[in-house]
Amino acid sequence: MSKPKDPNQINSAEKSSHWILVIIGIIFFLFSTPIFFAIPDELSRGNNAVFIALIFPLTGLLMIFGGWKMRQKFLFFGPTPLIPSPLIGQVGGQVGGRIDLEQPWAKRNLTVTLSCVNTYTSGSGKNSTTHRDILWQEHDKPLDRPSGSGSKLEFCFDVPAGEHTQDTHHGRGKITWEVTVEGLVNHMEFKRNWKLPVEVGTQASSIIIPTAHKEASQTAKRKQAEASIEQQIQTEKTAEGLDIISEQGRNKSMSIFLVLFGAVFTSIGGFLFYQAFQGDFMLWIMAPIFFSVGAAILGFGIFLVGRKLECKIIDETVYTRRSLFGRILYTREGKLTSPNQLILKTTMSSQTNGKQTDYMAIYAKVDINGPNGSEKKEIKLVEGIEGKAAGEAMERKLVDVLLGSNNDLKGELEAL
Repeated sequence: MSKPKDPNQINSAEKSSHWILVIIGIIFFLFSTPIFFAIPDELSRGNNAVFIALIFPLTGLLMIFGGWKMRQKFLFFGPTPLIPSPLIGQVGGQVGGRIDLEQPWAKRNLTVTLSCVNTYTSGSGKNSTTHRDILWQEHDKPLDRPSGSGSKLEFCFDVPAGEHTQDTHHGRGKITWEVTVEGLVNHMEFKRNWKLPVEVGTQASSIIIPTAHKEASQTAKRKQAEASIEQQIQTEKTAEGLDIISEQGRNKSMSIFLVLFGAVFTSIGGFLFYQAFQGDFMLWIMAPIFFSVGAAILGFGIFLVGRKLECKIIDETVYTRRSLFGRILYTREGKLTSPNQLILKTTMSSQTNGKQTDYMAIYAKVDINGPNGSEKKEIKLVEGIEGKAAGEAMERKLVDVLLGSNNDLKGELEAL
């Protein structure tokens, strides 16, 4: 006997998405069926190219088949209703919930993500574009355990005060809070998404995540971040101290995108300049805008492709050297004696498939001798770190080096 439906449950966005694909496929197929009746006549006339037109009904059939496969996958996992706790999530409190799965429990690696998303449209008519900007995002491991013949997932996030809700948002578009769970369940890819109501408040969730689970999740995140930073940044402990190399050619997806985007804008600007010289006065307004914006993006993209940053920490002195495509641009040095001098910053961010990736850099606030005497300045030690957790892992590694060179700093570490 099926369980009665909870009036507070929220269905996933995937519950009916397969029907959209099926309906579009049926429309494609029905509107293109006259092609089948026209084929014999066209072939009798020697027009063998008529078979090309079969792409339309075949596309419809593929859409119907894709929708059917999505439906089968949906039924495999079940409807996966989410019951929020509290019923309205709290900015300044907690956002939590329970998700029921019809699949029996087994050891699996799932990730739950809570995101605050600003969705808005720019342009108008055919030129309108829908944007999804992630304003806040956090990842965690759900509490995963058996529940009757199936299983259930439970999660609880602490949401800092000051984040956006639809009621407090004064910009364009709308604000939605979304929960995504993804991973492998019984060797099949699982991904579901829910939209939750959220308001400003301090209410806590009734879901209590055991301390052991929280600690295990934090330990797993930390190990993953440490493994990530080992792959991203070259570090080597020497007899003198620590060598760090932010190698050239990393962050390829970001840098190549900027180069291509900048090249397109610059080319458009150059074409507009050419047209302006032909006598179109209004283009003298648009051409400099497109060209300057494009050139700036292109130049920054080329810089990202060719940049390299080397850092050495020897005793209480840090040395850095910046090069571009193998050519040294400048060197810096300063006194680095305390973890309090380290600053972790987000320099860029990108979004892919609903996930936000922050690119981090670590700076040190040091005294540098200049023409006007000693002055405080931030110098970059490490750059292009993909992911905030990896950036924090790199910062911890630098702190350990500072502590190793000066035992008096242990108290400062405990205070961090």
